[in-house]
Amino acid sequence: METTPRRAAVAGYVAWLLAVVLLLVGRYTALPVLPGTEAGVVAGTAVFAVVGAAQLGRAGLRRLRRSRRP
Repeated sequence: METTPRRAAVAGYVAWLLAVVLLLVGRYTALPVLPGTEAGVVAGTAVFAVVGAAQLGRAGLRRLRRSRRP
């Protein structure tokens, strides 16, 4: 089966959601926080911030290019 970028992104998102749930369970119940959970949540959040900033930048550049056309 071929791994596409979209499939990899969805898998990463699901893994990040699972890490968030595990972190919340570990913080607010008697179950322990698993090692690496906090780092996974922080890393996923950083990736989302970078991807979001890139998308905003691309959209802004497209608007600038369209507005300068005669």
